[in-house]
Amino acid sequence: MNDTIAQSHKTAVGCSKIAQALSLGRFGSRYELWMMHTGRAEPEDLSGELRVALGEPMEDVLRPFVTERLQRNLRRDHKAYRHETLPLIGHTDYRASKRPGEKVRPVVDMKTSLGFGARYRFGEDGSAEVDNDVMFQMQGYLMLTGAEIAYVAALVPGPELKIHKIEADHELHEMICDGLADYWRLVETDTPPDPQTETEARQRWASHQPGKVAELDGDTAELLRRYAVIKDNLKKLEKDEKALRDQLIPALADAEIIEHAGQKLATFKANKHSYRTNWQALALDLLSDYSEAERTTKIDSATEIRPGARVLRLSKDIFI
Repeated sequence: MNDTIAQSHKTAVGCSKIAQALSLGRFGSRYELWMMHTGRAEPEDLSGELRVALGEPMEDVLRPFVTERLQRNLRRDHKAYRHETLPLIGHTDYRASKRPGEKVRPVVDMKTSLGFGARYRFGEDGSAEVDNDVMFQMQGYLMLTGAEIAYVAALVPGPELKIHKIEADHELHEMICDGLADYWRLVETDTPPDPQTETEARQRWASHQPGKVAELDGDTAELLRRYAVIKDNLKKLEKDEKALRDQLIPALADAEIIEHAGQKLATFKANKHSYRTNWQALALDLLSDYSEAERTTKIDSATEIRPGARVLRLSKDIFI
């Protein structure tokens, strides 16, 4: 993120942060965002992140594939968008060529999501199934540009290119308008946002005030009692689980696939082996005058192969 863009993100909410500002995102809390906008924290420096460094070069790699899939021409969009009334800014990747009947060029956003979390962010190829962070980001772009369609082109593990079509949702736009207006009032009045989750509460109140007493109202006291009951039940369930495993695991012996009446219920196989080398002892040993072959033998003998633990993984069909 260059200095100009970084500065603009201090004076407004970037589209990628809309879900966070509304306490609906998976990446960061509203309180963290408020800390940044009120000058209590600096924006996260992602300049050294490999995923960020790969972003723009991978966009150029993906461009011909996305062009072919969409059957639309793409052009880089270098414009910095800012909403007329909301503290909202955005910088889109590409704009697609219009088709008959379309008044505004659709937005195209590239995502290089090669981490394992991609399966939670993106659903079936061709669907509109994306997580809140991506959905609100695209709706923000649509609000800023006036376009009715945004395409998300996501490179996910495989590798596989998924393209999701997001249409403008004017009810969500109203939600974004109200949510951002409320959030920005907190920024302008230097008022910490009320925590909506445990994470936000722990960030706001990282420590206790010695001797301070919280006198709970009836509803909150009931929540605490229900929490105590659930905690007690969990302890009992953990004991029951341990007892069941002591009966079940011996019955599975060394089988990999577990079935009943032809129905697959589970698998019980080992994870990959891990390797552990005693480098301290090996370093001392290799100080001696060995040949290359002898050194290789020494390294192999100092490396311990640890078989992976077997993991019981239940099939979804077990509940049918």
